[in-house]
Amino acid sequence: MNLNATIIGQAISFFLFVWFCMKYIWPPIILAIETRQKKIEDTLISSKKMEQEYLIMQKKMHKMIKDTKEKASCILNEANQKRLLILEEARNKAIEESKKILLKRQAEIDMQFINARQKLQKEIIDLSILMTEKMIQKNTQENKNKFFLNNIIHSLSEIKNQCR
Repeated sequence: MNLNATIIGQAISFFLFVWFCMKYIWPPIILAIETRQKKIEDTLISSKKMEQEYLIMQKKMHKMIKDTKEKASCILNEANQKRLLILEEARNKAIEESKKILLKRQAEIDMQFINARQKLQKEIIDLSILMTEKMIQKNTQENKNKFFLNNIIHSLSEIKNQCR
């Protein structure tokens, strides 16, 4: 055999092999590669969309957190204001009640003072009348000025009865 014939035979078999591969083996491989590339592209596009959606959701979440914090702050401020208002009202009510109690107790003290003064006046009148009666009885003789003394005793007794 000749070296040229071998090379030509190998070249023909190589061309037949290449033609067979291009006709029957190469198209399914290219199709698989193209579908895989399309899937990868779709996945990349989808991941970019998901990343954008994630960023949008993250912004919304931050905004919601900020709004919620502001609402909570407003609620706390309102609660503090209501607490201060309630405390002020309670303080005012307590002051009013203490004033009422103070006025009531002052009135009771005044009434007790008036009653004590009246009792004291009655006792002073009773003691004065009693002392006067005894002094008159001691200083008088039995018959002398008896009518006059009886009138004085009688008028003092009436004064005593009126004071009671």
